[in-house]
Amino acid sequence: MTERKTRAGSQAVFHEKRTYRRRRVMDAARLAPVLALILWSVPLIWPQSGDGTVSSATALIYIFAVWAGIIVLTWGLSQVLSDRAQRHTGSETGTDT
Repeated sequence: MTERKTRAGSQAVFHEKRTYRRRRVMDAARLAPVLALILWSVPLIWPQSGDGTVSSATALIYIFAVWAGIIVLTWGLSQVLSDRAQRHTGSETGTDT
């Protein structure tokens, strides 16, 4: 971590690119449940009657598509985090002795 003076008395902190990206991926993993909740709440604002009515079949397809998408997203984030953690610590999985 390097520090540089920007104004009188304040210092700017710059993180390594690797550390910065790992933290952003961790932030994305923390926000995944919130994203899922928001996406699952979308059918609640769809019109229930009138001309713009959405069928139940379409709503179920949407819910399962969001569910599958969140599974894929969290799997991808966990893979990225585990790869970065292994590189950071220098350990490998499956090397039990």
